[in-house]
Amino acid sequence: MEHKIIDSSLKSILSITVPMVLSVLSTNLMFLIDRAMLAGYSMDSMNAAAMAGNFTVIFTMMLIGISNSAEIFVGQYNGSKQYDKLAAPVWQMIYMSLAASVILIPIAYFSDYLHTLPDYYLKEGVAYQKTLMYFGALPSLRVAFCAFFIGRGKTKIITFSVIAGIIVNAILDYLLIYGIKNVFPGTGCQGAAIATVIAEFVQIVILAAIFFNNKNRTICQTLKNNKFDYKLFCSCIKIGLPLSFGNFISMLAWYVVQTAISYSSKDIATIYNIGMNVYIFFLFVGEGINKAAAAICSNMIGRRDLQSIEKTRQVFIAISLFFGYIIAIPLIGFPEWILSILDMLPDNISMLYSDIKTVFYWVTVTIVLETLLFSTWGILIAGGDTRYAVIVYQITLWGLVALPTAILYYMGALNSVPVVYLFMVAWLVMTQFFLYKRYKSLKWYNKLV
Repeated sequence: MEHKIIDSSLKSILSITVPMVLSVLSTNLMFLIDRAMLAGYSMDSMNAAAMAGNFTVIFTMMLIGISNSAEIFVGQYNGSKQYDKLAAPVWQMIYMSLAASVILIPIAYFSDYLHTLPDYYLKEGVAYQKTLMYFGALPSLRVAFCAFFIGRGKTKIITFSVIAGIIVNAILDYLLIYGIKNVFPGTGCQGAAIATVIAEFVQIVILAAIFFNNKNRTICQTLKNNKFDYKLFCSCIKIGLPLSFGNFISMLAWYVVQTAISYSSKDIATIYNIGMNVYIFFLFVGEGINKAAAAICSNMIGRRDLQSIEKTRQVFIAISLFFGYIIAIPLIGFPEWILSILDMLPDNISMLYSDIKTVFYWVTVTIVLETLLFSTWGILIAGGDTRYAVIVYQITLWGLVALPTAILYYMGALNSVPVVYLFMVAWLVMTQFFLYKRYKSLKWYNKLV
């Protein structure tokens, strides 16, 4: 089996970054497809799914934060040519993901009694929330399998699984949300959630099939090296727990923002959710860069190549700025094409278009800033330095976005969505400042294996 050497060339970086971007796009696009089709079903359904989705993501992102730690160990094992150990961290995260269902299933069962949604979103939102929570371990399980391929730079299979998941999700969304006349009725939000769950399962089956193929079983011992390793499990948890806790606190912050806006008025909630749908769609590049930077730089740390890490960082900066230019063309230059899509929805929201255009501008700015931030963060993650980044990220997110938004709501002054995006810009600039200082200090440059 060929073992790929990952360097700082643009070709090598893109060969890993593009599939990572597509991998993140899979999750983001599935939620976006859900919400776009639900908007065609009814705007209340879209808003209900957005709010219920924020609640479920709190838990799934916690698990994903821990599972992501497997990438670091696989990358450093690969960089130091310990190929027979590549599967071990993956198995630890498989066990963790499966065990998490013990917590997630009871939460799903009692969703009717949690009162996490306004009354006008309750019926559809709870159905969406409950379905996703029953199968909330699937995204983490998918990430665990992905780690085996990401850490080695073998990412074509991830691209294939992502495309398959998106296609399955889109087809099932249409069938289950709207139904088929004289065959079965549409199920709205619940149908969207079922489509997402099935699409996740399809991706896992594809990844697992390659993980257990003959070559990987023979050389990487993917089947033989399946024992529970307490020491390695704890090492993964130690690295992943700050990311997991950070994801939890982060999703909680966004849940606070979403709740404050949803309770302010339906119009403000609609403007915010349209902006966030666009934000979530384009954010896949930043999150993909974060994962790619962690995978690439963990290999470089494994072979002690600091110079290549700095070159890699510069390449990611160039990619981030180029991406910002690309998304500015439709969002700022020609926003009418998105508005024309909104014109086709059953609810008339044309009176909100002026505010929506303003939100598109600030969405572009925040996406570029967050993409730059994620590239720096990915490098810190590669050395297992997760605690500092998480602490800074959460303090600034809560202090500059969540709490100011909540305060405006309680004061009765939350009557403009763009002000929330101004809070977000301040948060991203401040966070990038602290993470760059950490990068220059080299306190993150740790060899773990």
